[in-house]
Amino acid sequence: MFLSKKKDPLRALEKTLGYAFKNRGLLETALTNPSYRADHAAERIEDNQRLEFLGDAVFGLLTAQQVFERYADEDEGGLTVRRSHLASGRALAELARRIGLGQYLRLGKGDEAAGGRDKDKPLTDAMEAVFGAAWCDGGAKAVKAVYAKLMADSAEMPLDLWAENPKGRLQELAQRNAWPDSPAYELMEVTGPSHAPAYTVKARVHGGHEALGAGRTKRAAEVTAAQALLRVLEEAGLT
Repeated sequence: MFLSKKKDPLRALEKTLGYAFKNRGLLETALTNPSYRADHAAERIEDNQRLEFLGDAVFGLLTAQQVFERYADEDEGGLTVRRSHLASGRALAELARRIGLGQYLRLGKGDEAAGGRDKDKPLTDAMEAVFGAAWCDGGAKAVKAVYAKLMADSAEMPLDLWAENPKGRLQELAQRNAWPDSPAYELMEVTGPSHAPAYTVKARVHGGHEALGAGRTKRAAEVTAAQALLRVLEEAGLT
């Protein structure tokens, strides 16, 4: 337990978060990866997964409120894009890196050795769990203080937020245009040896627009297909 007042490694984190926990155990739990709990099964330590579940909802709500208030003239589609970008796993992992959250994580020996302190999943889970812990400790006032400290300027961004997420951009485009059953991805072919397969995927949207993409994984092929289809739609003046 982090109980020493003179050597308190979480005091600096609380300063970064802009909130001092009344129940320090909640913050400690938010930083406890399931791998740490598994390594200390006899101690019946609680991991951060329940707080992560709560924090995901809390963070999503605060993000929605932020973009809603900051972009009063933007429609639902634009607000959805901004919220999705800010609340994505990648964005949360980068936020965790920016505040140095990785150094505070409690990891199992295996995850520690594998560089878990800088991997997206442990960081994202812990970041969301911190918001869940703040909610449990001090309610809306506490979690809003943490959000304000960490995310003050985060919504100031150009609208084209899907530059690195073509599947997300294609999804948003289909929703904005109310295209039924769009987008859809179809696996067309798998070639190569079993240890190094190559996938070909077709992406399509309403209106008969489609494109092919290839990759070493099915997801990679879907991303490539989405990129190709976006180019098709741009040339057709539909973006």
